[in-house]
Amino acid sequence: MLLAATAEVARGGDVEAGRRKSMPCAACHGPDGNAMIPGVPSIAGQPNFFTHWQLIKYRDGRRKDPQMSPLAEKLSDEDMADFAAFYAAQKPTQRPAKLDPQKVEDGKKAAVYYQCTSCHRTNLAGHEQIPRLAGQDLDYLRKLLRGFKEKTASDLDGTMTMAAVPLSLDDVESIAQFLASLGDK
Repeated sequence: MLLAATAEVARGGDVEAGRRKSMPCAACHGPDGNAMIPGVPSIAGQPNFFTHWQLIKYRDGRRKDPQMSPLAEKLSDEDMADFAAFYAAQKPTQRPAKLDPQKVEDGKKAAVYYQCTSCHRTNLAGHEQIPRLAGQDLDYLRKLLRGFKEKTASDLDGTMTMAAVPLSLDDVESIAQFLASLGDK
């Protein structure tokens, strides 16, 4: 029932209200959700429901971060819906990264082998509660994949932990490089 109610609120967000409310977010995530700080995820173009759900997890303490948790604990459901609508409407840009072409190619093969596209879609742009990975920050991707592999990060239903545990550290690096290579430059 909570999931259905959350999806309803997420769809009803106001893009313009989200833009006005997003000013404090710009310091880390950029004015349009395209972050430039290494290790900070870009949230432009993230699926509406995904962003809304992450904010709920921060607000409720199921996801913790020294910067995000204190900000999210004060958000209303309407605020979260507005943020989600605003960021979903923004065009994501590929993050700059120094990439090794061989690792990118190995990562592409590993992403196919481990069926990353079965959830994140063929263009790895995500949908609904599944995040966009294409063009995301390399440091962030490494950290998150390692976290899932080491079971120090979690997702809604444990799917990513199950998917990441069998990855070797070379797979993690290669997949992260492949994902970071995607998108417009």
